[in-house]
Amino acid sequence: MTKIKSIGIIAEDNSDFETSKVLISRIIKKDNIKFKKAIGNGCAKVKSKALTYSKVLKNRGCNLLILIHDLDRNNLQTLNTELDRKLKDCPIKDYFVCIPIEEIEAWLLSDPAGIKEALNLRKAPNVQGNPETIKSPKERLEKYVETYSNHEKDYNNVKDNEKIAAKICIDKVKAKCNSFKLLHDFLLSHTY
Repeated sequence: MTKIKSIGIIAEDNSDFETSKVLISRIIKKDNIKFKKAIGNGCAKVKSKALTYSKVLKNRGCNLLILIHDLDRNNLQTLNTELDRKLKDCPIKDYFVCIPIEEIEAWLLSDPAGIKEALNLRKAPNVQGNPETIKSPKERLEKYVETYSNHEKDYNNVKDNEKIAAKICIDKVKAKCNSFKLLHDFLLSHTY
């Protein structure tokens, strides 16, 4: 098996890229891996330009590709099939289509203690149920930050998601979010 030296990430926005980069680094436990990005600035461009982005990332030296696309309100099977079809001629043979259920923020909601620590909240949010079943997890996270900071902090996904990703327990996310577990298992099936 080829040793992975550079991971290409296709993401909807820079926040998703930075968040996933932190999580991937923590999963593979390597500080020397290089990351390259292709940002779609929305899900429509991620879909329409997936193959083009993969070629650019291959030319930039990536030998592993992760495409991250929030499920939002789409059908999982349909979206997965569509994205796989877009990458059928991908020049990077080792690729994975990762679809966080609803939004990537659902992963962050898996560990309330990690959120509390990352954002210095007064209390850990009381997250009920499976994070992947929460509608609009980004907005829910925003409400939790406001409530559990006694209205002293405003949540900003661009600056806060990366902080939360650095503190949450990977095992908790893996146990609660199947979309994350699939990414986790794919990453650990490679040598770095």
